[in-house]
Amino acid sequence: MELSVVIEPTSGKGFRATSGEPMSATVVGATKTEALHNLREVLTDRLRAGAEVVRLQLETSPRIPVWPEDATTQEWLAGIAAAKVTANLRLDSWDTP
Repeated sequence: MELSVVIEPTSGKGFRATSGEPMSATVVGATKTEALHNLREVLTDRLRAGAEVVRLQLETSPRIPVWPEDATTQEWLAGIAAAKVTANLRLDSWDTP
């Protein structure tokens, strides 16, 4: 897992390392390296204790047909599909035969 981390100097001597969601934590260290090490330990401990990061797919709305299901609309869509096939087969003036 790879996370973005903000490292910044503290008001005293040292640095603060902060990670954002979904694994948010803030730690300090005397150096940038130490702050990163401390953050790694805190986050690793959380994972070892059972924390998991997963993705959840949600459907935002019920599937609504774009076109009505009536015969007229279906014939119209079939005509468009046939015209598209014909147009794709026709050579344009810049095409070589």
